[in-house]
Amino acid sequence: MQRRNIYVGVALAFALFLAIYLVSQIREVVLAFLLALLLSIIVSGPVNYLTRKGIGRGLGTLIVLGSLALVLVLAALVLAPTVGAQARQLAATLPTLLSDAQGLVEQAQTALGLEISSVPDPQQLMSQAQSVLSGDTFSTILGVGASAVSLLSLALVVLVSTIFMLVQPQPLVNGFVSLFPARRRERVREILGEMYTAIQNWFLGQLADMVLVGILYTVALSIIGVPFALLFGILGGLVCFVPFVGPIVSAVPPVIVALFQDPIMALWVLLVYLVIQLCESNLIQPVVMSRAVSLHPVVIVFALLIMGNLFAAVGILLAVPLVAALQVLVQELWTKRMDEKGVDPNPPREKEGPSKLEKGTGWLLRAVKAPFRRS
Repeated sequence: MQRRNIYVGVALAFALFLAIYLVSQIREVVLAFLLALLLSIIVSGPVNYLTRKGIGRGLGTLIVLGSLALVLVLAALVLAPTVGAQARQLAATLPTLLSDAQGLVEQAQTALGLEISSVPDPQQLMSQAQSVLSGDTFSTILGVGASAVSLLSLALVVLVSTIFMLVQPQPLVNGFVSLFPARRRERVREILGEMYTAIQNWFLGQLADMVLVGILYTVALSIIGVPFALLFGILGGLVCFVPFVGPIVSAVPPVIVALFQDPIMALWVLLVYLVIQLCESNLIQPVVMSRAVSLHPVVIVFALLIMGNLFAAVGILLAVPLVAALQVLVQELWTKRMDEKGVDPNPPREKEGPSKLEKGTGWLLRAVKAPFRRS
């Protein structure tokens, strides 16, 4: 029996390394499949709701996707003029910011008695950047065109695959379940349902988190008087989709802009970002993510590193939902079976009752969860 377990372990390790190698060879295909699967799981919630109301899945899919497209278009029409104007203004003031940065470097050089051989001219940097962005060589145009075609092809494949997964999910689910022994198929369906629920809860919580953080950033920066507050607020809300790294990245541009306006303003901006991050970590995240799968920060960090290395920026977006689904899988297929094999003589202590913070924010918990409750 022990020898058999060793053989099984070696076979599983070999299969894992082989799977990683195959994924690295066909990463574009795997990326398209993961994106389509994630989008279909996210959008299937309202589609399933319409189906329960008697609307066909095809028509329900069309209604949901059309509604999403309409919301995006309306949001673009409302926000695009202001955001575009702020982006153009930021680009126009960039040479001035570089000049101010050069002045600060020279002041620091004088104060500290340092000697820097050469400081790049801001106008020269801008001209070099514009020449690079212009890309008037044939190779640059060809490379950009090839990248655009590849990106459009990937987007088209993901869109078509998502629509088919939404319209006809049962043949895919039944085909996957049929790969398992008949006596275990009901259990496989239960595990798939739990993974589906975990990803949907994660998305709803993450969406609420992004909206709340983006609003807080915009309001706080506007009160302080930082230029481009709406632009930085939208950026802060979007990049908080990436745990740990996103908040740090979102804080850098407004702090730099505020630093050249007034050093005291930069300190206020930094303080605002710290306060909002503390609120997010201790209030917003526990409230909006209370129904989602809890992941350890170390697991999230390594998931981001692995997926980012395999699939670049898009992989970072897929890391957390993929790990959430895998955690459910490990919990159901392995951890519960190990718990049945004996009793832990020294089990870890479980949390006793809600904390003071959870008691004090019960009303906020109910308010945030209300729009997400299932009918």
